[in-house]
Amino acid sequence: MNILSAYREFISSPAQLAQCRQATSVEQLLQQLKLLWRQEALTDDQLVGELALCNQQLHDVDVATLSGHWLPYCYQAKSRSIRWCLPSGHATEPFHDQYIERCRGQLLNQLITPKTSVTPLIAGQVASAPLQPAGFIFHLSRCGSTLVSGCLAELDNTCVLSESPLLTELLLDDSLDEKTKQHLLPQFIHLQSVTSPGRHNIIIKWNAWDIFFWPLIRSLYPQVPVLFLVRNPVEILASHQRSAGRHMAGDQSMMVIKPIHDAANAASLDGFREKVLQSLLGSMYHAKNSDDVVTLDYSSLTLNKILELADYFQLHVDDNSRSGMAARMTFHSKFPGQTFQPDDRHKRDFYRSHQFPMPNTELLTLYRNVVYSDTLSLAEIY
Repeated sequence: MNILSAYREFISSPAQLAQCRQATSVEQLLQQLKLLWRQEALTDDQLVGELALCNQQLHDVDVATLSGHWLPYCYQAKSRSIRWCLPSGHATEPFHDQYIERCRGQLLNQLITPKTSVTPLIAGQVASAPLQPAGFIFHLSRCGSTLVSGCLAELDNTCVLSESPLLTELLLDDSLDEKTKQHLLPQFIHLQSVTSPGRHNIIIKWNAWDIFFWPLIRSLYPQVPVLFLVRNPVEILASHQRSAGRHMAGDQSMMVIKPIHDAANAASLDGFREKVLQSLLGSMYHAKNSDDVVTLDYSSLTLNKILELADYFQLHVDDNSRSGMAARMTFHSKFPGQTFQPDDRHKRDFYRSHQFPMPNTELLTLYRNVVYSDTLSLAEIY
């Protein structure tokens, strides 16, 4: 058997995967692969080189044979391909790319990372009947949504996809038409969530800019309960001054989104960010009256409120899970090793003290209307 054929058989064989995952060193893993593939004559360096070549190939394998064993973690629009790695338990990290980093640190994933074409999925090859997600989180909160998703990840029956790179890169691929994205998105969600057996309640925390794809997403999942989590625009803009999100940094890959592209004509970076934030809030405002949509402000987040959200998503919270949630809330949502310190007032003071331009009245009014109707004055916001 040649190495390419052996590689393809290997990635489709749960038994071979299980055997090689027991290896505790690179040398032991390579020896096992040589025996399985009858390539004992190869040196370790030669086999590593062959594996690197196999990793660059587009493999024509039935996705159903990978489903549940391999985790799709990267969609590459240019080649219309999917990268896979072996999962490593339940995702508890603040963001899905951090979980992927943990997975890719596994010994086997360091040597074998299959790449498959998305064409069979486009042509109609369906991995399995997709599950209906339990809830979606759309956000403009700079930490609040990460706190919510992190708390929900404490539940034993919940699989949280927190800003999955795979999903957003699919949405951003402007070479695919909307119908194709509608066909692929449920399959991508299924393929990512099915690697967590027993965790059938899928919560997806989308990226902030994914709200621009609301019509597409909602057309696929009209019944899924949705949380819109927002925050004082001054605090959001202050946060981006310190650590700008991808959509606020002028990233060229974001220019396929029309509101971000249109905002690029702003006279300054501050003006660009204000325009983008206004468009994001506008998208939420126009969608907030849809069925099964709850809007919440970051300042309202308490343990009791998150428990209410769990109930809204029809998730069961036992005493152990509640304790885990309470413990998680004492730490920074994005940096679990740091104790949480409220920073809303600090962010507003930072913004004012550095004399950044005051957000325009339209933006502040839009924020007020999304969350508070007319119960809050613009002066109270700034």
